[in-house]
This record gives sequence, structure tokens and C-alpha cells, in this order.
Amino acid sequence: MQGNPRIERILFATDFLASSRLALDYAIAFARRFHATIVMVHALELSYPAEEAETETLEASASRRLACDRLETFASGVRSTGVPVEAVVEDGPPSDVILDAVGRYGADLLVLGVHGVHRGLAHLLIGSNTEKVLLSAPCPTMTIGAHVLAGVDPELHFKEVLYFSDFTPEAAEAAPYAAFLSRQLNACLDVCQLIPQVAEGNARLRQVLAEEYCERLRHLLPSFDRTWCAPAFQLDHGMEIDEIITRAQGQRAGLIVLGTHTESQLGRHLHTSFVYQLVAKATCPVISIPRRPAPRT
Repeated sequence: MQGNPRIERILFATDFLASSRLALDYAIAFARRFHATIVMVHALELSYPAEEAETETLEASASRRLACDRLETFASGVRSTGVPVEAVVEDGPPSDVILDAVGRYGADLLVLGVHGVHRGLAHLLIGSNTEKVLLSAPCPTMTIGAHVLAGVDPELHFKEVLYFSDFTPEAAEAAPYAAFLSRQLNACLDVCQLIPQVAEGNARLRQVLAEEYCERLRHLLPSFDRTWCAPAFQLDHGMEIDEIITRAQGQRAGLIVLGTHTESQLGRHLHTSFVYQLVAKATCPVISIPRRPAPRT
């Protein structure tokens, strides 16, 4: 991530399904904790007759008026908690609307609720839209999956933050955000390293990868605990995919943080394996951190 982590503007995308209610609760809790503004956005996909009616009458269709009214109802409920809210209805496919809104409103955190096979955002979990949003969103994305436990602590008193990585320097980009959240939420930071397939059974290669990874960590976290940035510490936390998925299903963690990028083990398993399983089975929200562009040489 570029610069110091911050959470000042939270983009909450909703399709009005019940599955997005828990995601909204998390958005509100984070907004209150970090004194942030929530931007609520709904992607409107009008039917052809509705589009024709708007073109001919130059008036909003019944579908658009209904969407605006429902979004304003959501927004009014959030404002009653004291959190500043902006509400917008945008035309287009959900993934395009979301990515455009992230940039336009300068979001520091994107919040999505994806809880099943439904039309709209709730179907993103099994469709290509999720992959597009997670890989393309320039800000961290918090995904609330189907098994996230209900009942959000409004004060966000989490016992621990799980940080998942894969021994690559690129994945280390998520470390500052994990450390930031653990400090801000007064939670323990637990490290879980996904062992790369190329390093399975190759202790020497794993040591080399850990050294390169920790060198990047020391650059990103110069004031952090030096022990945490030591290769031996990271090697002790190496796990297989099944172990990490099982760890993610535990009820102790309040958040999971990981980096997403196409070059890493995490990237190769994105959507069809690792991240899909993680979001689908985790009992807490998953925050994915985008890859920072490589420096020019």
C-alpha cells in the first residue's frame, strides 16, 4: 500500500438483499471506530422497457425511484447512528459501478456482502465479478461471506487479526495494513504463511523465500517488532492450504487480512481455490489488500 494506512471514506455496495445487512453493520462499526464517512452505492440495471420509458418521458422509471427510495431508507438508518452518509444510485453492471465508485469517491475501504447464489452483488462470490473487483479495486476490500457470524461488536473488540501471506515480497504489501488494524483494534496479530508449492519439501528454497519476504517486511515496517520480521519466525508459521482454511473457520479471529496479486500463490488460487474457499468458509470478514505496482527500474 502506498503511504500510511487510513480509513476515512468507506464505500458500501448493496443490492438490498438481506445478505448485505451484516456487511452494512460492519461498515457502520468501522466508520464509527475510524470516524469515517460511508458512501452507499447501488448498481441499477434497468430492463429494456424501463430504459425506453425513461428515454421517451425524460422521467425516472418506477425501478429507479424504488431503488433511490430504498437506498435513502438505508442511508437514513445509518445517519441515525451519527455516521455521515452519502447515497448514490449508478447505472451499470455491479462490478463496473463498484470499481468506478471506488476511484470517484476516493474510498479507503470497500465493503461487500456476498452470501449466496443470487442476482446482483450476492452472486459475486461464485462469478467472475468477484475476481474482477478483488484484483482491480485500488483500495482494501472487506468481504463478508456466508458463514460470518452475526452480531457485530459495535466497538470492534476483536481478539486477534489473522494475517495470511505466502512468502512473497509482493504479499508483504498487506503486512502494514494488518499491523495497522491490530494496533487500532488492540488485537493480537497472528501470522499464517501459505507454503508455496515450489517450496514444498525444499527447506533451502523456503529459507531463501522467507529471507526475501522478511527483507521486504523490514522495509515496509521499519519500526515494527524485529522478531516478527525474522525469517525463522515466518518459517514457523508455514501452513498448507487446508490448514489455513481450517484456521480461518475458527471463531477466535475478528478479521483476516491478506494480499491479492496475480504473481503469487494466492493469486494463482484466487476465486477457484484459496480465496474462494477462504471467503466461503471464514466465520469473520476477509480484507484483501491490492498489489502495489512494482517500482520502475
